[in-house]
Amino acid sequence: MTEDSPWEGMGPGTGFKVSLVSMILLTGVSAATAVGSAVDGDPLGAVGFGAAAVFLGQLSGLCAHLWWRPRRAVAPRLVHNGLTFRYSGWSYYWMGGFAVLMALALLLGGLAFLAAGGTTGLVVALVAFSGAFLFGWVVVRLLYGGRGRLRLTPAGLEHHGPGFTHRLAWEHVVDVRHAAERGSPLIIVHPMVTGAVDVTFTWPTRLGGRGGFMLPSMVIRGGWLADDPVVVLRTLQHYHGHPEHRGELASGAALQRVGQRRFGLRSPR
Repeated sequence: MTEDSPWEGMGPGTGFKVSLVSMILLTGVSAATAVGSAVDGDPLGAVGFGAAAVFLGQLSGLCAHLWWRPRRAVAPRLVHNGLTFRYSGWSYYWMGGFAVLMALALLLGGLAFLAAGGTTGLVVALVAFSGAFLFGWVVVRLLYGGRGRLRLTPAGLEHHGPGFTHRLAWEHVVDVRHAAERGSPLIIVHPMVTGAVDVTFTWPTRLGGRGGFMLPSMVIRGGWLADDPVVVLRTLQHYHGHPEHRGELASGAALQRVGQRRFGLRSPR
């Protein structure tokens, strides 16, 4: 992040850091044991420890990506006459990969218990299959609708995330603030109380739920962004505080402003 980051010093607690280091060590131990088992002619041990190494490695990578991944300057684009910040493709890889591995593990575990037979095996298998379905649904939510983005136009904001699209007019924006959730950056756009909430969900609410959306506010999670959350925050604050500059959001002038980091203070009202 940049030097004036409002999230400077924030991050996960000591317990989380210790757990992450432990997972990384276990990943290495599992991988080494898998190789040793293969050398000793134990295919079952090689497959088992290899699968454990892949799973722990994916989980470790997801956690590291959300909290500590290095931020590089990813230039926004002009899409449909709007300045657009894209979601990181790596975020989809780490989150989607973890969900796929969990679904596969639960599915295979359920099949094993189902093959064992008995009432207990049947109950455990049904629970495992239900869990596999839920993680599979997470993957559908991630991929449905394509890559996420935050688009700023002269008229307002459009935030397209996993399974939803949230629109908000500039005249309904009251404030743009930073926050954090378990040490991970959040950007919250607060609308006026009487402002309309224009949110389109791409799946039935009963299946997807609305947890974590913090409606009616628009919430952009920094861990998903390809660009530095500080740049996105400053851009939103600038165009919120300078309505006279919003016309440039449909042209290359906005790209130049963001590239040169020419963000001013809030205009007097």
